[in-house]
Amino acid sequence: MQIDTSNILFICGGAYAGLERIINRRMDTASIGFGAQMKKELDDYKVQGKYFDNAIPKDLVEYGMIPEFIGRFPVIVSTKGLDVTNLIDILTKPKNSLMKQYKYLFAMNNVNFHVTDDGLEEVAKTAFQRGTGARGLRSITENVLMETMFVTPSLPEVHTVYLDASSVRGEKKPILLTDPDMTVSKYEELRKNGVVEVDGAVPVDINAQVNEDGYVDGEEEVA
Repeated sequence: MQIDTSNILFICGGAYAGLERIINRRMDTASIGFGAQMKKELDDYKVQGKYFDNAIPKDLVEYGMIPEFIGRFPVIVSTKGLDVTNLIDILTKPKNSLMKQYKYLFAMNNVNFHVTDDGLEEVAKTAFQRGTGARGLRSITENVLMETMFVTPSLPEVHTVYLDASSVRGEKKPILLTDPDMTVSKYEELRKNGVVEVDGAVPVDINAQVNEDGYVDGEEEVA
């Protein structure tokens, strides 16, 4: 979103955690009788967005800001919470998106980085469920790829890092493709056809070394 700031003196923005509860107390005061309001799930980002739409200066004063400061804001505007689709877009679409950063980092060691659509969705779902929003995407991805980024520079035969949803969930390690003939599409096709053990595709092992045959020592196949 682009804004012309030519005539804007300053903008004050933030998460304002807990402001929705103040607005809730003001708007839904009646608890019995015909004017009673049903209990709202204030942790729901959609419910929060509706309350923020009804924010008034009095709410911000009760939140803890001084009236003299609030009086300088002629316009109060709320934004909506991010859903899973928004978080996936943040992961992939910006010029300096997180996924593009990781692709660049792995490329410094001549390694490709491939993350599946369900892998992206799993990262976004994790951030959404934790309530950390876009700021939580980096810590989640960093935790998943930390060992991979550590071992890849010392394994010259690795040409691709493959990350899917099960790796994001911690059910298995990310996959390293070491066989020059093993492409991402070929690996996915084999897995789709029910092949459990794939030659030349091994899980990340922080103690592993690649041998002359293109396999990680002690692991010639991956389950």
